[in-house]
Amino acid sequence: MTAPRSSRVLLLGASGFLGPHLSARLGERALATYHTHPLPGAVPFDARSSLLESLGADFCAGVIMLGITNIDACARDPARSAATNVAAIIRVIDELRALGALPVFVSSDAVFDGSRGGWRETDDAQPILTYGLQKRTVERYLESSGEPALAVRLPKLIAPEPDARCMVSQWVGALGSDQAIRCATDQFFTPAGAADAAQAIAGLIDAGARGLFHVGGPERLSRRGLLDAVLEEYRMHATPRARIVHCSLRDIPVLEPRPLDTSMDSGKLRALGGPILRPASEVARLAVQAHFRGRA
Repeated sequence: MTAPRSSRVLLLGASGFLGPHLSARLGERALATYHTHPLPGAVPFDARSSLLESLGADFCAGVIMLGITNIDACARDPARSAATNVAAIIRVIDELRALGALPVFVSSDAVFDGSRGGWRETDDAQPILTYGLQKRTVERYLESSGEPALAVRLPKLIAPEPDARCMVSQWVGALGSDQAIRCATDQFFTPAGAADAAQAIAGLIDAGARGLFHVGGPERLSRRGLLDAVLEEYRMHATPRARIVHCSLRDIPVLEPRPLDTSMDSGKLRALGGPILRPASEVARLAVQAHFRGRA
């Protein structure tokens, strides 16, 4: 893959889970922004009021990661969350195009209703979540505009490095305490390492890719299956103290029922020659190893 002549990339909303990994992957090519959570080396940006032109105009692409990502928060106040997740993002897309930069929209597997697995880019997405509907609305805007754009749907992201926002890190920490870990056995997904997803997105930009791509891991796992990978590695180092409580995803109190199977087929990415993402079970084991190295 070769980088375009203008290779600077604007990272909008880079203080989330993905942003630091993408910033590290792009290095000096990246200009990262944040809104409420300051990030070293990043500049403040509020999509609801700021103008992109204030950040400069020499970008080949702008990766749009900003937004309200808490699913219940979106359901609790659809109008307020849509003002950020739809209206503000569409304005950012239009501003990026006016500056000659490619809009790169980071979407989600939450656009699927969960009625089956192995979702492909060509499948009809019918969201059952407010958050998923907002993501799909922006996807449709990109599709209908007829202008060049790139959209990537991400699954649940995990990381081998300790991170309080990472589900695997939360499990690893909880396993050493006398508490219960509730784990759904009927939820399926294709989790991916955040660094792997960042590498894939950077590669798509540099390859001049356009359209919609799934960037999911190679394993379709249940949430319990991912926890099993954590437990298997954990027992190599210590005896877990926590009690695992099996449940259905429907037993967890949330404002909107979660889709049961959002596993994605990322064959389109592989066919383009994109990076091979590590299995989520491998990333989970690395996270356990990092935890015990930190305690040594």
